[in-house]
Amino acid sequence: MASKTVEQTSSIEVPVEAPKLPDRLADESYKLFLQVKVEPPTVEEAERIRKKSIRWVLPFLCVGYHLMYLDKQTLGSSSILGILEDGHLNSNQYNWLSSIFYLGYLLAEWPQNWALQRFPIAKWLAGNLIVWGCILLLHIPCNNFASFFVVRFLLGLAEACIVPAFLLILSMFFTYDEQSVLMPIMWASGNSSPITSGLLSYGVLWIDTGSFSSWKWFMVITGILTVIYGIFVWFFFPDNPMSAHFLTLEERAQGILRIASNHSGIEQKHFKRYQLIEALKDPKTWLFFFHSWSQEMANGLTNQYSLIIQSFGFTTLQTTLLGCITGLTSLISLGAAAIILGKTRNSRAWVSAAAYIPPIISSILLITLPWSNRWGLLAAIWIRSTGGIPYSVVMIWAANCSAGHTKKTTVIALYHVGYGLGNILSPQLFQAQYKPRYIVTWWVILWVACVLPTFIVLFLRYYLVKENKRRDQLAKREEIREIGVIEHIDESGERREEVVDARQLDLTDRENLAFRYVL
Repeated sequence: MASKTVEQTSSIEVPVEAPKLPDRLADESYKLFLQVKVEPPTVEEAERIRKKSIRWVLPFLCVGYHLMYLDKQTLGSSSILGILEDGHLNSNQYNWLSSIFYLGYLLAEWPQNWALQRFPIAKWLAGNLIVWGCILLLHIPCNNFASFFVVRFLLGLAEACIVPAFLLILSMFFTYDEQSVLMPIMWASGNSSPITSGLLSYGVLWIDTGSFSSWKWFMVITGILTVIYGIFVWFFFPDNPMSAHFLTLEERAQGILRIASNHSGIEQKHFKRYQLIEALKDPKTWLFFFHSWSQEMANGLTNQYSLIIQSFGFTTLQTTLLGCITGLTSLISLGAAAIILGKTRNSRAWVSAAAYIPPIISSILLITLPWSNRWGLLAAIWIRSTGGIPYSVVMIWAANCSAGHTKKTTVIALYHVGYGLGNILSPQLFQAQYKPRYIVTWWVILWVACVLPTFIVLFLRYYLVKENKRRDQLAKREEIREIGVIEHIDESGERREEVVDARQLDLTDRENLAFRYVL
């Protein structure tokens, strides 16, 4: 048997407590730095890489979010285009078609996130997008509750990977401060989809093809657009910075150094059980989970907006156009949030808490205004759109507060399990016995989906500030090390140790005490 020796490839003194792991478990960025050695980018180089990343990544994310929300609104838009009559659906069955979508979403969240870690992200995403578009087209031959039930469930299975994939890609290319601005921009693109769906609904109402109803044309258009987008994602969307076709080899390495302030790795394809356990034991994981669940208890409105607006006494044509205002208010409010986050630092909790004030006022108005005041009730519906701000801000906040690829994907998965659970339950708040005022519904939404998540985001900030201060004290006492060791074992059994930056070790935020939580 060959003797085993240890060779240290750096003159840096390695503390005994420095983290150590075999090379196969290192972050993917480590493999890139074996191929190319670069200096940290200059200001000009960093700006060039940032602009390239925005130019190639952000448009795909914005289009993707817009199409995703447009596709999710197909049921709500179709509710006034004839799907209830063609599918012989009553109110309870219609509500269950909303819930079953999110049951499929919830059940698929864990396997989809596992697949995102195991396979190339963009390729897996593209496959799911193409499947999603095809399932939208499968709505067309459905003519009863059972058939719609099945396709809605399948649609949820396909969607479960889309937002997690977008979050992972975003975290690979941009700093945390950049992500806090880009996420509301992307979400503004998504939440503005009622403008598109309203105009599409208005347009298809004028198509007269006999038994081929208007809602079927809506499915044709959205399904084909989604398939086309999926094909573009397959060929042009990057899996990670290491394979980004729009960057040179040197720019890929410098792009990783550009976001070094994140104190997080880029990607790791091996599942690490201890990181899963750490995520499940981490209190902030569950705070983010409960925020997602509580906020989404209001999202049953997505498929009810058209029916509620119509119930105020507006015609179908008027309803399709009035629904566009919801998208416009979302676009303006999320754009304003992006500007505020871009000009301030560590203001995620404050912006999110402030964004819950209009939905709180909205719920109170919908409870207290007389039914005859239809424009007042309509205005109350419109101002709810600011609720999209905390969803987009806190979702990326959860990802930014987690390091270690397995832990990050676990936190993202649990966040979307909460999202799915809230969306399974929320459509059931709109039971037929609560029509037309839905007083009970608005009371539940007020306290569970507006007041509770406001307190959660404020407590999250308090909790993370306290932990950052603890780490600052450790840093002052020089008890934090930002290096680690990669072990190499060759075929003869000889072992060689290499000292590297701790960010190349795929450490979790709890292991890497140099990590600071954004606020």
